[in-house]
Amino acid sequence: MQNDTPRDPYRLGSLRKGLELLDRFAERRSWSLAELAVALGQPKPSVFRLLHTIAEFGYLQKDPETGRYALGMRLHTLGASAVRHEQLRWQALAPLQDLARDTGETVHVGILYDSEITCVQAVDGTRLVRMHAFLGKRTPAHASALGKMLLAHLPEAELDALAARGLPRFTPTTLITPEALRAALHEIRAQGYALDDEEMEPGLRCLAAAISDHLGRPCAALGISAPADRMTQEQIAALIPRVKTTAGRISRMLGSPSLHDAA
Repeated sequence: MQNDTPRDPYRLGSLRKGLELLDRFAERRSWSLAELAVALGQPKPSVFRLLHTIAEFGYLQKDPETGRYALGMRLHTLGASAVRHEQLRWQALAPLQDLARDTGETVHVGILYDSEITCVQAVDGTRLVRMHAFLGKRTPAHASALGKMLLAHLPEAELDALAARGLPRFTPTTLITPEALRAALHEIRAQGYALDDEEMEPGLRCLAAAISDHLGRPCAALGISAPADRMTQEQIAALIPRVKTTAGRISRMLGSPSLHDAA
């Protein structure tokens, strides 16, 4: 009987087969090559190539004595990372709601991936004119308060790699040279907060503090954003302890001794 289901032109057949193979490990802890070939209805040589490739990247591991395959540590690492990010997202919500209610400004939490900050939780402020944040929004790290807060804790080699890819200019105040960025990061480490002074968008300022994980390592950042005319030097000074305290509250909820003393 002819299959009338239209073929998806974007689907990669080999990747689909690899993912179907990985799904089988939800059924039992380990599989042999022969067992997987039968379960998947595929020839042994094809299944072997899939197993070999997936194991090469650490997603499966082969027992040298039995020849059986089991899930590798790389999958466990990815799973743990997904759980941590989901935990961060929901643990951060109540503290963000409190800070947004008390200040009237938009607040958000982001994580660093490669050279960008990705927003994982946000609460809009109550002001008529305000910044609108949304989940999944990505911002170049060197031009954002959250990004600079987390870049300040990266190893030198990772900073060198980021700078080598270039630091695009978005406004006249964007930090576009490695020297200017490093000087700013040094100051951020010393003071424990970061400021985006209209570096991503004219007329918008953002203040950020780091959130730490269960080992006390910076894993995310909390930011509060507002129009520049409401984020004056006096207002920034008043907001710094509140932002640090809220970041510390989230950190403790994640099982970490806070990076910040409670105010």
